[in-house]
Amino acid sequence: MLDHLKFKQERHNLQADLEQLKEICGYLYHKYCPSLISKRRNVEHTQVSDIQILALLCLQMTTNMQSQRKFFAWAKLFIPNQVTFDRTRFNRRAHQLLPVIMALRHGLTQEYAQTRQIAIIDSLPNPLCQKVRNKRVKIFSEIADIGYNATKTMYFYGLKTHIVVTTTGYILNYAVTPASVHDTQAAATLIDGCPCPFVLGDVGYVGQSLKEKFAQLGYDLWTPYRSNMKGAKQHNSRALKKLRRTIESRFSILVDNYGIERNLTRSLIGFWLKIELTVFVYNLGFFSFDEDEIITN
Repeated sequence: MLDHLKFKQERHNLQADLEQLKEICGYLYHKYCPSLISKRRNVEHTQVSDIQILALLCLQMTTNMQSQRKFFAWAKLFIPNQVTFDRTRFNRRAHQLLPVIMALRHGLTQEYAQTRQIAIIDSLPNPLCQKVRNKRVKIFSEIADIGYNATKTMYFYGLKTHIVVTTTGYILNYAVTPASVHDTQAAATLIDGCPCPFVLGDVGYVGQSLKEKFAQLGYDLWTPYRSNMKGAKQHNSRALKKLRRTIESRFSILVDNYGIERNLTRSLIGFWLKIELTVFVYNLGFFSFDEDEIITN
């Protein structure tokens, strides 16, 4: 036996993961889903329940599989007893559940964000094509356009997702705009309703007019001064700058683990569904679900 090649058997826990997601989605569905949807006519006669579709969508996000077609074929192969319907129905039902996912995400946020003091805002790009196709691409042409990504120093065609998080990284809210919209233009809309009175931003949010607008809404906006601005050394607190960088590490998780920047959908509702699912599944990681109670980690 010693001369046999050593190998490690590949395993998956899809059944267990899906069952756990079903339990979580079922609990949240019964707690936060609007009765207009959960008690709609003939809902008990549907071949596939809303909770099962929700669990499969969450499983797709946790596996970081961007193509729904690929995920469905993969699920059919490895968990055939859980996927007894065709992909067309799965896609249609997934789109219909967008309001439900939004309701669940808002419910979780209300549970989490009652005692938070500091929020952080920033944005990330959602390019819809490669750079060489910026001038001739037509997808989402009614809302998408060309913008500039300062981090990668490149122009891109697509959309931009603006996000506000807590200091622990929990996503409180997001907004999607055309790529050309500056961060300061979306900031007031993004922060509206935020439970955190103190907001941190980067140098992209510098401006007296924006600071005054935030003050009118009841928020205190702090941004670092540019190095050539008067009083920059005294104002630029190293502790606050370090705290603000929390959002950058969270963006890395959203990009690497969930592929939030990638887009393979060809419909606006599909794009919206992907962003909403990404935020929802990401935020689930901040909770423990035990004996029908939500516990924040």
